[in-house]
Amino acid sequence: MKRNIFLLSIVIMLGLFSGCDDYINEVDPLIDQVEDARLTAEGQVRFQITGVKQGFSVISSQIGCQSDLLSDALEYSNQNPDASFPQFEEINTGVIALNNNSIAGTWNSLHSLRFMADTLAVRVGQITFTNAALKNEALFTATFYGSIARFYLGTTFALTKTEPGASINAGPFIPAATLLDDALNLAKSSLTYTTDAYMIKVVNSFIAKIYLAKGDYANVNTYAAKGMQKNDADFTALNHDASQTYFWGFAGNGRKQIHVADRFGAYVKADPKEAARIAVKEFTFGGATHYYQNKYPDKSSAYVFLTWKENNLMLAEASLRGQGSGNALALVNEVRASYGIANLATVNLDVLYAERDKELFCQGTRLIDQHRFGKWHLTAESWKQFPIPQRERDNNSNF
Repeated sequence: MKRNIFLLSIVIMLGLFSGCDDYINEVDPLIDQVEDARLTAEGQVRFQITGVKQGFSVISSQIGCQSDLLSDALEYSNQNPDASFPQFEEINTGVIALNNNSIAGTWNSLHSLRFMADTLAVRVGQITFTNAALKNEALFTATFYGSIARFYLGTTFALTKTEPGASINAGPFIPAATLLDDALNLAKSSLTYTTDAYMIKVVNSFIAKIYLAKGDYANVNTYAAKGMQKNDADFTALNHDASQTYFWGFAGNGRKQIHVADRFGAYVKADPKEAARIAVKEFTFGGATHYYQNKYPDKSSAYVFLTWKENNLMLAEASLRGQGSGNALALVNEVRASYGIANLATVNLDVLYAERDKELFCQGTRLIDQHRFGKWHLTAESWKQFPIPQRERDNNSNF
């Protein structure tokens, strides 16, 4: 009996090996991956353009939400029953461990975008194109989104608590000022690859935004003057169910681990018309009423990256700083009027700071504004940008 069972086992095993061999031989070629060498072909360029844009969609709301959490715009509380990520608490308090895995994930996603954009630019130079328009679209995508990646690196990461900046390709530390200059060069280069009137305005607004981070208000005025105009559509990062908006998943209807600072609810209570631009919902924990964002109500909500209203506020600030001829009050009131909010009688830099707080709600700009205006809310010993993650420090011989 035992001998029969043994023989039967051998027969079954042989059949399995035979079946496995057939299965392996009959597997279709990869359809969701392409060997590296085959990507250097004109027929693969559209695929790569889409990949870069997808990378932007992944990182933009992710880094926007986390940087707002490090700023005074978003908060994390252990009293919140939905809150269970200690890494978010570290970001909120500015006491951040180098092995914080949320920040490490953001670092990886950001460098994924940068790598895809940079690699696309290299491949374009190695391809003989029959479609000139496709070549220009690829070069525009590579330079514009490569610029965005460097802008994020220069404004949200740091080597130490007093040295903002980052590294690229395991290279030496690059100070924030240099990264922003690199972002400017790429963004300006992208303008040579497109004739699309809307995207030209978007790029000029983005260049103004980079100059704003640098504190160069003369150039803010120069480029914002060529930027987005009233009623231009928002420039957004598109999302879908498989690549959900980070604000939805961690600071909204998906799961409200992170909530907005109480002042946003106060803004709406003081003037209900503010709800048109400050979309919040109430919830209760710790015996008190708090608020969470509803700007991105669905997992597929598009993340707002640039708007004509932000462009208006940049022009207004340049004027208030003596670097533009625009009417700052009229520019600010034009933004307010678009929501039906009453006009202001006067405007100065403090008022503008408050207007940016309201208008750019959950758009990842507050961290930069706090640094620019010198209004940091945490201790002097806190991290004011995200620390370059431990894994990069361990693997990069320059550190």
